[in-house]
Amino acid sequence: MYKVLILGCGNIGALYDFDNDEILTHAKAFNQYKVDLYLFDIDENLVRKVANKYKAKVVPVIDNINFGDFDIISICTPTFTHKKYLEKALLNNVKVIICEKPISTDSDEIDHLINAYEKSNSKVIVNYFRRFQPAYLSLRNSIEEILKQEELTNISIRTQRGFINNSSHAFDLIQYLFNKPLELKNILVHNREKDHFDTDPTLSLQALWDEVNLSLQGLSNVYFSFFEIDVFFTHQRISIQNAGKDIFYYQSEDSFQFLKPLFKVESLNKTDCIKDYMQHVIEYSISLINESSNLEDNFLEAVKLNKSMLTILNNR
Repeated sequence: MYKVLILGCGNIGALYDFDNDEILTHAKAFNQYKVDLYLFDIDENLVRKVANKYKAKVVPVIDNINFGDFDIISICTPTFTHKKYLEKALLNNVKVIICEKPISTDSDEIDHLINAYEKSNSKVIVNYFRRFQPAYLSLRNSIEEILKQEELTNISIRTQRGFINNSSHAFDLIQYLFNKPLELKNILVHNREKDHFDTDPTLSLQALWDEVNLSLQGLSNVYFSFFEIDVFFTHQRISIQNAGKDIFYYQSEDSFQFLKPLFKVESLNKTDCIKDYMQHVIEYSISLINESSNLEDNFLEAVKLNKSMLTILNNR
């Protein structure tokens, strides 16, 4: 039985699904497995409430805990605490660490953590959760096949509520789907709005990824969730809608004729793609403990993206 510690019992730690049947948090996802579960939160009433629901043990003082006693540690605390807890877990060679994104809003901290990671035996999952869903593995395979016949031409992204906090989900998903780093050039930022976070404005920008036109529309001053990506090929379009719940495929009526309209390919469309999304994240993370597993973590990919986005954010 694996010994698991969850740091932080807020929304993603335990609350998003506390009163429903979905699996959207670390606590409920781990509860699907036979694990010895420990919880920590600075809110004593909250942590006891969550512990009672999942029959978990409460850690009253985190500084007295030996992280090396745990097989898996989930870091679901505010971003400014990530370095402290992640570094401690890495130094103790915790087998698998799951950390909420962003890892940090400080490039020097990221460099420090990369150094600690390279000296550690730990595997680290940064929770860009869409990349762990079966529907997106299927989409990745579909894109690989499309690219054998057609070129990627344009990418259009619409997100809200912070460049680092939420647009990073879209950037990471693009990296995953195309299996290469999202290294942008000719970047033109044309809107910057501090609508939700003082240190993480919502950005709109235009850039090139290799020779592919990429646009990000940051929807400022909206107070609803919004996440959409459209990927365009020579004769096809893939549309990720409704926060990633739905994936729609479109093809030209006749790929050999110019300016033919697109039609939806109903047989390829997928819905409910992120249902119970944390279940798949935890399943993947547990699989990483197996030394014979050929699965990889996503830490270095995620922190390099984190750093590149901070560079864009800080360049005015």
